[in-house]
Amino acid sequence: MKLREFNIKTENLELGYAQSDLNLEMIEEYFSDELDIPIEYINKLEILKDSLYVKLTDSVRYFNEDWYVNMQRIA
Repeated sequence: MKLREFNIKTENLELGYAQSDLNLEMIEEYFSDELDIPIEYINKLEILKDSLYVKLTDSVRYFNEDWYVNMQRIA
């Protein structure tokens, strides 16, 4: 199974914070609480200029999971 990588524009998310105020803890909490993404499936997370870079692990099958489908929609 391949790693899955997403660049998600922060404007596509309802974070409630300005881009300059974001930190990784806030993003992880948002992904876990609002998008139901299991944090253990996130291999790498970076805050870029106007987007978030997310790389998912390849150790589990999640392609049919609701959270994965939702992540594809917002990316």
